[in-house]
Amino acid sequence: MLRGRSLLAVATCLLTLAASHAADRPVSPWGISCGDGRVDVVLDDFDTPWDHCCTADGSIPVPTLRMVAGCNGTALAVDYDLRNVAPAGSRNAGQSWIVLQRTLAQARDLSRYTHLRLAMRGSNLRAHDTVEVKLKDASGLVAVALKSMTDLPVWRTLYLDLRELTSDRAINLSRVTGFEIAIVRCAGCEVADNPSNDPGTEEHAGTLYLDEFAAVDLKPGGAHRLPAASGFATVSRNAAVRSKAANALLAQVAPSAAGKDLLPAWFPETTPNFNSYAQAEALLVFVYEYQYTGKTAFLEAARKLAARLIALQIPAGRVQAGAWYSMYVSQTGVLRGPDRASQPIPCDGHETLIQDIDTCEWAGNVGWVLIALNKLRNSGLYADTVALDNAIDRGAAWLIGQFGRHPAYPNLISLGVEGNISAYFGLLAAGRSQEAARLGSAIFQFGWDAVQRRMKPGVLPADAASAIDVSGSWGATFLRAIGKTEEALDSQAYAASILRVSSFDATHHGYGDIAGPYTPAVEFSAQAVAAGIPDADFVLQQLSSLQIPSTASYAGAFPGAQDHWYGGPLTPWNTTMAGVSPTAWVYFAQYRDPLIDLLQPALSLSVSPATVGAGATVTLSARVTPGTTSASGDVYIALQVPGGCSATFCKTLFWLGESNFVTTVQPLLRSWPISPFAGPIFSYTFNGSEPAGTYRWLGAFVEPGTPLKPISDITQPSFEFRP
Repeated sequence: MLRGRSLLAVATCLLTLAASHAADRPVSPWGISCGDGRVDVVLDDFDTPWDHCCTADGSIPVPTLRMVAGCNGTALAVDYDLRNVAPAGSRNAGQSWIVLQRTLAQARDLSRYTHLRLAMRGSNLRAHDTVEVKLKDASGLVAVALKSMTDLPVWRTLYLDLRELTSDRAINLSRVTGFEIAIVRCAGCEVADNPSNDPGTEEHAGTLYLDEFAAVDLKPGGAHRLPAASGFATVSRNAAVRSKAANALLAQVAPSAAGKDLLPAWFPETTPNFNSYAQAEALLVFVYEYQYTGKTAFLEAARKLAARLIALQIPAGRVQAGAWYSMYVSQTGVLRGPDRASQPIPCDGHETLIQDIDTCEWAGNVGWVLIALNKLRNSGLYADTVALDNAIDRGAAWLIGQFGRHPAYPNLISLGVEGNISAYFGLLAAGRSQEAARLGSAIFQFGWDAVQRRMKPGVLPADAASAIDVSGSWGATFLRAIGKTEEALDSQAYAASILRVSSFDATHHGYGDIAGPYTPAVEFSAQAVAAGIPDADFVLQQLSSLQIPSTASYAGAFPGAQDHWYGGPLTPWNTTMAGVSPTAWVYFAQYRDPLIDLLQPALSLSVSPATVGAGATVTLSARVTPGTTSASGDVYIALQVPGGCSATFCKTLFWLGESNFVTTVQPLLRSWPISPFAGPIFSYTFNGSEPAGTYRWLGAFVEPGTPLKPISDITQPSFEFRP
């Protein structure tokens, strides 16, 4: 930003700093916990032992079942040992499991409930085995597998949507005749806190504690479903937290080698992973922070990072041309993509299998790179506008080319909702509104749960687990974008009902990320805060207290979580490592959500050429992207000339069309119905008598009749005149 902020810039700062205070929420009732009463019916309170049904083989010890004090009365302690596996040639060769059963004297009707709720914890942090939860009717069993769960160090109450329990047939929920819980040996099932390190020996033995097996109805109106809020929550922002987070990211920009000008996704990893989503987040932070502070270090970092992203885009001539790899790693001094899913060979842009494309060129990452590059374009701060426009257009074309990969879902890209939502916003950022609308319609058609009124994580019938990014943050903002505000508030209420959780030591509180909940995830909690989830202000205060102090490594950054955790039906990975994503999203929560920004109209100005001399002509072009709802605004375009700035003030000339400029604050257009536009709007040929130096244009949409209330970012391209 200019040394002396223009009237429009000052107004923008005032606008973005304004926020109402939300009352602090008492800590005690925050987390979902065993015995909290948030159940409709207890199916089994484990007052008596279950029956041991069977093991995979006679060589596997029979578990010991004990009644012990639990989190709500008595609990069942299951001492198990899965170190042996069934021998080769046996019926279950290579397998190791035990099964517990509870047969009901009378069938239970569970048809009115939406979720099971089961409390559990483990005794051995090196026992990373799977827990299977099953229901039985007269025809057989349905089940859901919870991967790497027996290492839970504290009691956690898990929610399982009944639709997650599947088999080759549907269960009759009105006549459930029994329950089963299995513990299944799971080799290679854990991801270490730092994947660069060895996760350690898997011991496959320990004690699993079970308590309070219950059912709950989480449909709107259910006794334990929070009612939808009347509006989106606001927060009281902390400028110091924002500034330290931005500087923490700036400090992690690679100064040399293959990753030069990029950021490692997780700072302590010994082999840097330059994830493309992380690069997009960092680019957004750098642009925002430069616009807010005017510090040139952020501008230079943004320009260099964008140049690397443009250079890394998959070139023409390859099958996946226009995309970005999901991540980049250094190999012999050169960046390459990840390995394919189908075989251990590096991605090369010629992938044709869907599983390889999703691994190599994840649509969600491409969408976020487009969001970030468009933010830079709208700022007017990148000189090579042709290269920037071309990269955005090529990336959008790649996304559109991915429509219909799954014949049953012709207007979707992936079967997961998050990838589609990120792609939707990427297309919106790229100005491909028609294609975005087509994708958005399909996302709502297949991803919206009309019964529970929340976004699901996937489009298949069994994709019913709870994921806060699709139900509480990005999905809620998506619903707002397509004009479904009530649905957005309902979906956030669902997420708030079951994903509140405390850290393992109960000192910090927030939202979990995928299923569970297990422990507060900083990135996902911050995303929900930025999207206005209930109790956002309380959660933001909790998150901000985790900022790394100035005396420690990675000062100003944020960890992925206070606790390391991996496991469950959708295997969330929470790491204590500091990284780009948690740091960037606390920044956005403290300042501005880049997705909500896309709901507003944008005016982007660009100048060509970047340097002119006497006799040369400079051309100013404009690009208008309307918001997701119709709006009118006054259009302000102004010019600051060399020598017009002192240490505290810049003289601003307001353009009124053709060659007319005035020094008084006046709009170019009044109450203009904001609509798409792209093209040149002004040109001037220098005769050599003009002041030499930097000329800077400023442009923004403003609420009609109120020049102090911008409704868009200020775009500020510049050019040099050298006689």
